[in-house]
Parts: sequence; structure tokens; C-alpha cells
Amino acid sequence: MSILKFYTKRKLALAGKLLPGMLPLILFVVVELMWGTTAGLAAALALGVVQLLWFWFREQRIDKFVLADIGFLIVLGGLALLFDNALLFKLKPVFIGAAILLLIGYSAFSDHNLVMLMSQRYFKGFIAGPFESWLMQQMLKVFFWLMAAHTFITLASALWLPHAWWAAISGPGFYVVVVLMLLISWLKNRQRKEKWSRKEWLPIVDEEGKVQGHAPRSVVHSGKTNWLHPVVHLQVITPDGLWLQKRPGHKTVQPGKWDTAVGGHVSKGEDIQTALRKEAMEEIGIKPDNAIFLGRYLWRSEIERELVFVFALWHDNVIIPNFNELDGGKAWAFSDLEAAREKNMLTPNFEEEYRRYGNILKGMFEEKMAVR
Repeated sequence: MSILKFYTKRKLALAGKLLPGMLPLILFVVVELMWGTTAGLAAALALGVVQLLWFWFREQRIDKFVLADIGFLIVLGGLALLFDNALLFKLKPVFIGAAILLLIGYSAFSDHNLVMLMSQRYFKGFIAGPFESWLMQQMLKVFFWLMAAHTFITLASALWLPHAWWAAISGPGFYVVVVLMLLISWLKNRQRKEKWSRKEWLPIVDEEGKVQGHAPRSVVHSGKTNWLHPVVHLQVITPDGLWLQKRPGHKTVQPGKWDTAVGGHVSKGEDIQTALRKEAMEEIGIKPDNAIFLGRYLWRSEIERELVFVFALWHDNVIIPNFNELDGGKAWAFSDLEAAREKNMLTPNFEEEYRRYGNILKGMFEEKMAVR
């Protein structure tokens, strides 16, 4: 089952869980229209108790949605009878809507997706990574604005519209909102699915490199998600010094600057060694079979956050850059690299990498040159 279909199914399941809790309110509206507030409240409470008993004997559990609804009925219904004012009872759906808005808004617009955490708790086998949580947040944003409009209209109908209008808006209107949310989400997801099926997907990892999920490259590079994903770098040492590539002018990040000889993303389904070999062959046409692993570090650019796996390779043959990928390349003497640092000629990422591993690279160069 696709991720998008999975979320649609979960939303339908959530709506189904909310329905039992709405039935006492619907019954109250019907009875109250014919026999008054007291009769409506009694009927709604009786139905709520029956629902609780039914869930208990059938599933050995207390349904929290029904229990919460009975609580609202008792508090607001009691106030309405005490003050002989049906307006208090009519405001109950507004209070419910406000509570839902708080939950949805916090989940949709913060880094803490409470709805996702609840889904993982109540739906067994539901495993979600960063991309799934982000995707749910996009759907929750749609739901938030629809729910905000519904809550405001419900409040207006309670204050100024006839009872029948309030009944239609507060009860069935909620399910209209759910249907609209599902329809809008389905249309958006259909567009996304078609778009993302043609794009490269990247693994999302933790700081140890363990894969947490996968996402389209365009989403990872949006500058909004902050997801850590793995890349490979290959430092190539030659008899003339450290060979660097020149980044093409059309690149989004650091165009026209000098950078590590080989750099590229690890795609979905690739391991580090496979990605390193692919990028090295693609960019400069060499096989990095004897490359030495130097280490890994975290790096953040304007659009992404990377877990960089760094390798080094001695290569004493001619390097021919792929001009479809690069704007060329050349070997830099280590003294020239030192002089070029902080002069806006080298990429910040390379400067950071050289700060970390420059002494090791110079040591490898000197060792090789000593035995030539």
C-alpha cells in the first residue's frame, strides 16, 4: 500500500472513531426540536451510556470519544438547564472545534506532530518516518483551515441563525469538512505521486547513518525539512597536489567555485560504496576501489543538511572530467590551497573538509612522493 493511500485510510478510520461520539449530539438535536432541552439531554445521555456499555461488553474497553462527549453533554447541558439558556448547549460544538484546532494546529505548524504520535499509538503496525510525518502535516494544514472555517460558522449559527441551521452546520457540517479534507488531500496527493514518481528519492538518516525513511530529492532540498541525508565525497591526491573540480555555473549551491573532486548523494537503495563508485565514474571517470575512508561529519548548506562520508584516493594517471557534470578541474598544490582559503574561491564545504582532513591528505601526498 502506498504512503498516500495509507494516510487516506487512516483519516477514514479516524472519522469512523469520531462518529460514535457525535451520535448523542445528533440525537439531542432531533429530540430537543420536538420535546425540549430536558428531553433532548436525557435522550443523549441515555444513548451515551448505552454506547459505553456496548463498547465495554463487545471490546472490553471504554471508548474515549464517547466518554468525552458525555462529559460535554453533562457540563454544558447542566448549565443550559440551570440558566434556562439553550445557547450554552449550542456552543458545545464550538468548544469541541476549538479543542480539535489546538491539536491539529500544534501538529501541523510545529516540529511536534502529536497526531502522528497518536496514530502510532492507536494504529498497530503504523511505522512512520520523517517524510510520512511531513506528509501528514501537509494534510493537517488543509484540515486546520477547513476546521477553523467550520468552527467560526458554527459559532455564528449558534448566535444568530435559526435552530435548524445550527443543527445542520454543527452536526452534518463536520462531516462535510472531513469529506472536503479527504477530497483536497486526494487531489494534491495525486499530483504529488505523479510528480515524485519521476524524481530521485534519497534516504533520510540519523547522525549515525541509520536509515529512518526515504523522501523525494526535491522535498529534501526544499530548505524547509532539515532532514539529514547521506552524501559521499572523494578527495583525489595526485603527484601535482589535490585535484579539485570546478562547480558548474548553473548549480544552485556555490556555482563556479572549486570543490572536492567527487561529491554526490546516496540514492534510495544504494550503499555508501555503490554511491561512491557511481559518482566517481560519473564525474571524473575513475574507479575508487582503493579509496581510504577518512571519516564522516555533518554539514548544512543553504538548502540541505548532509551526513558526509569522506574518502581519499591516490591517483597518478590523467583525470578527464565529465563536462556534462563539471566545468573542469585541476590539481592544486597544497601551498596554493592554503593561500586560497577564505578568499571566496573554494566552497565552504570544501574548506571545512580541508580543515578536518587537510593534514591527513598532505601526509598521504608526502608519503607517496617520498617513494617515487
